Amino acid sequence: MNISRLFTQKICEKFNRLLNRAQRPQGSVMMVCILVMVLFLSLGVGLLINSRLFLQVQGLRKISRLISYASENGLKQTWARFYSHAEEIFSEPEIEETLFLEIKEELEAGHLSVIQPLLQAAALSYQDDFSKMTWQTEASGTLDKLFSFESYVKATFGLNIKSTGQVQGFSGKKSEQISAELTFLAGRLPLNQVPAIASREGLQESTLNQIEVKNFQPESLAGTQVKTVSGKFIPDNALPLISRGLKIFRPEKLPNWLLRPALGLEPGNDPVPVGVYLIQDDLGPGGIYVQGDLDQLLLGVDNEFQVVQFQQEDRCWLLRFDPSAGITFFISQDVQQEFRQLPIPVIMINGEIHSLASGQPSQLGYLLPAENEIAPAFLAGVRLTIVSSGKINLTSNLFSEGLKWAEGLPYLKSQQSQVIIWSTGKDFQSEELVDGGITLANPSIEKGIIEANLVAGGQGLEIASSSKKIELIGSVAATAIDSDKTHLTVFSSPDESSPEQLQPELLVYSERALLHLSQIRILEWRSVQ
Repeated sequence: MNISRLFTQKICEKFNRLLNRAQRPQGSVMMVCILVMVLFLSLGVGLLINSRLFLQVQGLRKISRLISYASENGLKQTWARFYSHAEEIFSEPEIEETLFLEIKEELEAGHLSVIQPLLQAAALSYQDDFSKMTWQTEASGTLDKLFSFESYVKATFGLNIKSTGQVQGFSGKKSEQISAELTFLAGRLPLNQVPAIASREGLQESTLNQIEVKNFQPESLAGTQVKTVSGKFIPDNALPLISRGLKIFRPEKLPNWLLRPALGLEPGNDPVPVGVYLIQDDLGPGGIYVQGDLDQLLLGVDNEFQVVQFQQEDRCWLLRFDPSAGITFFISQDVQQEFRQLPIPVIMINGEIHSLASGQPSQLGYLLPAENEIAPAFLAGVRLTIVSSGKINLTSNLFSEGLKWAEGLPYLKSQQSQVIIWSTGKDFQSEELVDGGITLANPSIEKGIIEANLVAGGQGLEIASSSKKIELIGSVAATAIDSDKTHLTVFSSPDESSPEQLQPELLVYSERALLHLSQIRILEWRSVQ
């Protein structure tokens, strides 16, 4: 009975399920399929639209990059042309006096005709048929600084070079701009402003290959070549400089009757005795005048004092001065003098200097030849001019206090010293030609360091040292340079101070008009709209 009832229930439940299924609406499966198809179509269309937008965005980005490349390429190409033209214009250092006068007149009138060829070279229009990039450049300039003197001018120009890039078929444009600076000198120049210059006849090809000029301001692109001239450019007449140290107003000659009173000697025509003399009058000390050869001239630093020691046979003189305190001491075997003024920083030797070297102070205050090659010879920022009628032998390193080296370049913590060493090759009084020139003759060191501006008249510059390398921080001007074995590296830096701050009366000026590109550098590279 129970089995039949259970069987009947199962039959009824199955029948009810079939009845319920038969009563559902027709086409539900088709609707589900349609909904699924719509969903996939929507996703497909969305992906297509997204892909199209992505391609459009990427295309716009590509065009934008091409426009940026076009403006950047325009600046690079224009700057290369500008720099190439500048090097070409300033490659020949010799100019006629009439050209210098024209340049000076144009600059004093505020005209830009001197750099107009450079500005024209920077105006460029270019089209690249392969990449469809085009660019146009334009340049403008201003005269920012001008120092005009009787014998030379120094001018600094501000430059703006603008490049506008575009892609053919598109209206978008982009502009970039370079702000740069160019400084040049023209006329009878201070020779310490030219890194390396020599007479063409006195410079052999083998020697030229041993000379390297570097600028220890890496952003400056000028002044990295040795200049050569065909004629005489180093003066042998030191009277303009000597007269300043002697406190004599522009003498045409230096006879005994004029020189003796300046040295504090009895008036007359007797020859000046051999010795070392401090020039002085009621206004204070002048320079140092030396009659006869010096066996030794030592330069050293003792605390805040710059020390200069003179040795003639068994006699010794000492000059000590403190630039910050304005105190000067002059010590000889007979007397010690003290002044509350600084001396005129010029040392005049009517004779030869057998040994010019750095020294270390002893307990007595005198200098002893430096036993090591790290003893400084100058105070940082000191200004000193040494002029000799005869030959000068540099027998040790000479550099200022605080000199450091970083990545192969000299680094000065404070202002660079202005030390000029000049051999004229001509007697101060008789004006007879003598055996002049400068010899670098330190035999005991692997690498020599000289921080000075060398002006080698007479026989020129001779490198007789056994050092494999000599590093000169400053400049060299020579009638001839003789160096086949030693590599000479000249580190120069454009002096950005005004010429008045350089004590122009203590500089050595070229005998003829020269043209020198002192500095050319990029100050800023930016995008403009």
